[in-house]
Amino acid sequence: MNLSSLLVCADEVSVQVLNGVLKELGIRVELCPDAVRAAVRLAQERFDLIILDCDRQADVTSLLLETRSSRLNDTTLAVAVVAGQENIREIFSLGVNFVLYKPVSYERALTSLRAAQSVLYRDKRRKARAAVHTQATIDYAGVERAAATLVDLADDGMAVNFGKKLPPTCKVYFQFQLPGQTANVRLSGQVVWQDWNGRAGIQFVDVPQTSRRILREWLQMNLSDAPRPQLPSQDVKVEQSIRPNEDGVLTTSRGKKQDLKGGDGEAAARLRDEPSNRREQIRYACRLGAEVYQTGGPVRHYCHLSDLSPGGCYLEMPLAFAAGSTVEIVVRTHEMKLQLRGEVKASHPSYGMGVLFHLNTKDERHGVQQLIDFVAATTKSSE
Repeated sequence: MNLSSLLVCADEVSVQVLNGVLKELGIRVELCPDAVRAAVRLAQERFDLIILDCDRQADVTSLLLETRSSRLNDTTLAVAVVAGQENIREIFSLGVNFVLYKPVSYERALTSLRAAQSVLYRDKRRKARAAVHTQATIDYAGVERAAATLVDLADDGMAVNFGKKLPPTCKVYFQFQLPGQTANVRLSGQVVWQDWNGRAGIQFVDVPQTSRRILREWLQMNLSDAPRPQLPSQDVKVEQSIRPNEDGVLTTSRGKKQDLKGGDGEAAARLRDEPSNRREQIRYACRLGAEVYQTGGPVRHYCHLSDLSPGGCYLEMPLAFAAGSTVEIVVRTHEMKLQLRGEVKASHPSYGMGVLFHLNTKDERHGVQQLIDFVAATTKSSE
């Protein structure tokens, strides 16, 4: 999975450090020395990560506002390089996800950008994709039997090189043959993103049953040996409960053990020793896509909700809020949308935070119980 970044920086020392870290992490980097050129590139192409190291605070503010209001980069992860604490609150309110302090050191940059990379790997794709290079015939508004090239393919969408930009949110009709197949695949899809050089992301809309079978068989065969991301992001993924025992070994709910090594072992030991993590209520191991806000704040943070109980949950996110913070959580499943309020009781930077729910009404308690029932039912169906 290739990640791309836009580095907006004119300081040669910072450029050298950040460029080196990004290349070490395997993130493609494009350098813009000034805010004007950066604004143009953000309007032309989608980037997974943007790093802002501008001399003027007004340039940082302007680029953040343009990024969050754009169709291409509204969900791009933003890192700001700042000189001090003076404007931190304002910067976070504009949608910054991570902050680096000047002077930029290699160690701090590597730690922060590695955390950002883990977030990107979790959220970039919901389903595994297989590389593919095959020609397709396409029809869309005012155009018939044009040529395009498929770049990669998933069960619910694909990346396509059209060679030119298409109308926004355009519906496209495809006909193609996959490598090694003789039957034609016919389907329609919606353009959900595109960059300046004609590459676009397509989400499937209408896929006939025969074409769906061909796609799944081909993906099953071509994904079997493909490397899978370590941190896939899914709307709902129920997992075995994993808890550290007294010997520093991870024990799953089915009795299997996994050794903890290095930093992960130390982190698990810290989590185990904190009284706030020893809950008496039954906990349900799960992995649900969620959004969390600090109460009264406009910045949305994407995270994973895990270890659910009637009284609280754990939110996995690298930028954990301080203990005592009040938060608002939004969880969506296929059947419901649940909004909850709570207080951070335990905060673990780079890992996540434990939240105690504030359930003041019968409807709020009923909503949590519905979510627990959904998790329990999904667990049974997956066993």
